[in-house]
This record gives sequence, C-alpha cells and structure tokens, in this order.
Amino acid sequence: MERMSQSDIADVPNGSWRGARGNTTKARVTPQSSFDLQPSSMPGLSSTNEMGPAAHVTDVSICVDDLKQMKPYLKLIKKQNKELYALKRKHAKVQDMMQKCHCTQVEKIVVQHDKEKLTLEKMVEKAVRKKGENDCLELKKEIETKVEVVTTDHKAKLRQVVGIHTQEWSELLRCQNAEEQSLREQHVLQQCDTLKALLTSLQEQQTQHLKLTHDRQSKEMRANQAKTSMENSKAISQDKTIRNKAERERRIRELNSINTKKFLEERKRLAMKQSKEMEQLVKSQKEELEKLEKFNEKVRDMQQMLELEAEMDLRPAAVV
Repeated sequence: MERMSQSDIADVPNGSWRGARGNTTKARVTPQSSFDLQPSSMPGLSSTNEMGPAAHVTDVSICVDDLKQMKPYLKLIKKQNKELYALKRKHAKVQDMMQKCHCTQVEKIVVQHDKEKLTLEKMVEKAVRKKGENDCLELKKEIETKVEVVTTDHKAKLRQVVGIHTQEWSELLRCQNAEEQSLREQHVLQQCDTLKALLTSLQEQQTQHLKLTHDRQSKEMRANQAKTSMENSKAISQDKTIRNKAERERRIRELNSINTKKFLEERKRLAMKQSKEMEQLVKSQKEELEKLEKFNEKVRDMQQMLELEAEMDLRPAAVV
C-alpha cells in the first residue's frame, strides 16, 4: 500500500476510476485472442487480435480443447501426420519386397520339384514304349518309390523354407512396429510439450495484461483524485462568501485533509481489489496447469497401452 502526501493530491483525476470498474464486465475470450494480446516469440502465432474492452483477464479460462485449436499445435499435428504417413509407406515397400522375394523362392522350389517328378515320369513312359508295360513293372515300381522320395524331400524343404520366411516376416513386423510405436511415442511427447508451452505463454500474457490493467486503473485513479482536488480547491478559491485569506487557507487545509483520507481509502480498496484479482488469476492458472498435466499423463498412459496391445497383436506369420 503506497503512502500518500498532501502534494500527491494535486498531481493525481475522482470518479473516473470507478468508471474503469465498468471494464471488468465478464466476457468470454478465446485463448487465441488472449494469446495474441502481445507479440509472441512462438512460431505461427499472430499478434493482430485484440481483447475487447469489456473482457476481464481473470475471467478467461483456458481449456485443452482450445489449446488444440491454436496454430502451433495444428501445425505440429500436420507435420506428425506426414511423418507417420511417410514411415508407413516405407514399411509397405519393404514388406512388398520381402513378399516378392519369398514367393520367388517358393516358386523355384515348386518348379524344381515338378521338374524332377516329370523327369522320372518320362523315364517310365520311355521304358514302357521300348519294352512294354509288363516288362517295366519293376522299373515302374522303382520310379514310383523315387517320386515318393522326391515329393517327401520337396515337402520337407518347403516346410523349412516357409519356417524361415515366417521368422523373417515376423521379425520384420516386430521391427517395423517398434519403429512406428517409437515415432508415435515421440509425437505424443511433442504434443504434450507444445500444449504446455502454449498454456504457459498464454498465462504469462494473462498475467502481464492484468498488471497493465492494474497500472492503468491506478493511474486513472490518481489522475481523477488530482482533478477532484484541484476542482475543490478552485471552488474554494472562487467562493465569494469567504471574506479573508486566512479563512480560505483554513478551508483549503481542511479540504485537503478530507481528500487525503478519502483518496487513501479509495487507493486501499483498489489495491485490495487488484490483489484479489491477481490471487484469483494465479489460482486459476495453477488449476489449468494441473488439468493439463493430468491430461498429458493420461495421453502418455494411453500411448503405452496401445504400444503393448500392438506388440501382443503381433503373431508369427508368413506370406507365401
């Protein structure tokens, strides 16, 4: 509480600071507009919006949904979506290459088996044409045994190759999922940090705006008080009913004493009002920050849960 002297009265305007009270009417102000009260160093923010004269900074609430509509956050989400899309395209190309490679290997094994089987069958047909079917029964039985061996070996080799392919495919999916989840986790942290930075910047501007409002109210009060003091002194000086100089000086001293008490009381009430407004703002900002921290924690927990679910969904698989 500042002290006030007699000379202070003459420097300072009554009543118009009460008019300034009218400027405390509650009004809804979006975070974008309050964020733009003054130029910000954060990219993507404009300083062209202005808070309406009837809006009171302590009545402005900032919620997470409002923060998400701000340009820096929207710009971040757009950038992250591009990164995720690019990663998925990269993964799809690698998967396509591996599928083609696996299919080619299996096709070669099948072709080799068919070729060997066909060679044995042709041997039987050739022998039958030369010696007759009755003389080739033993050879035919021998060839059939070889065909069974070739088929058994083919199936065993095919199972082995498919097993290797399954391991390769599963490992690829595991690595790609880990890379994707790592990117998603990074994105979530970036989103949380951006929301907190936006809220902090908005709150700093709220506090600065309230301080400027308080300074303006104090200056207006001092000016109005000075104006009142001068008008009262002038009225006494021009009062023709006062006959002598001593009486006039006595009346002026008496008026100054009354005005001093009155002005000090007005300043005290204004200081208490401003102190309460600042306390309310600090309390509100603390609650907003706590809500954002809980929201960010919930988002991080959700991302971890999704990551675990994605890992559990991975099963050994092969594309043949």
